[in-house]
Amino acid sequence: MSYRPLELVIQSAEGLKYVNHFKRMKPYAVVFIRDHNNILHSPERKTSVDSEGGSNPTWNFNVKFTINLAIAQENHLDLVVKLKSRRKTHSVRDKDIGEVRVLISELLKEFGDDDDAAEDEKHTSKNIVTSDGEAQGALAFSYKFGRTVDHPPTDPNVKQRPKRGANGLARQFVEGLGEGLGEGSGSGLMAAVGIPFSGPDDDNEQPDDDNEQPDDDNEDEYS
Repeated sequence: MSYRPLELVIQSAEGLKYVNHFKRMKPYAVVFIRDHNNILHSPERKTSVDSEGGSNPTWNFNVKFTINLAIAQENHLDLVVKLKSRRKTHSVRDKDIGEVRVLISELLKEFGDDDDAAEDEKHTSKNIVTSDGEAQGALAFSYKFGRTVDHPPTDPNVKQRPKRGANGLARQFVEGLGEGLGEGSGSGLMAAVGIPFSGPDDDNEQPDDDNEQPDDDNEDEYS
């Protein structure tokens, strides 16, 4: 099976439908890969909030995905960019502005099968479709595909968090002692010396994208 990395820069939008009635609109974008059965094929990634641009926001947000070429070439994968307006009040959902859907196969055609063109960056602008099904505004982004590989690379959006400070050194020391004392002893010793204990996978745990909020300011906003 073949894969190609896809690198995007979600640059800006213009002419967005204004969905707020009293407060300035604060747009952000949610970017992901989805198939025609609405099954996700990537994590959802959120840009920061543009609190100043109104209907013409700018983000310059970098994101990378890994594309399964067999599925993409059957026209079954879409790049989806959902545009929303942030509202600080947590009991009220952020407002939908519109979305862009582009076939991954359409983006691949610009590169063909020539891996020598892998570093060529393309720039494009796509119409935004509102929730009413009307085209209003445009999204500008750039993209490029990396070289074809036989195995999917590690998710480029996941970053390891190194252990830092005295606790990191103490953790290694106590865990080493625990190995000699038997299963579970490391956690007991760590608790005894005041070091929080967590499972072996905690350092790789990522925040839940459904609960992750884009950057914003502290101003409450109402529609």
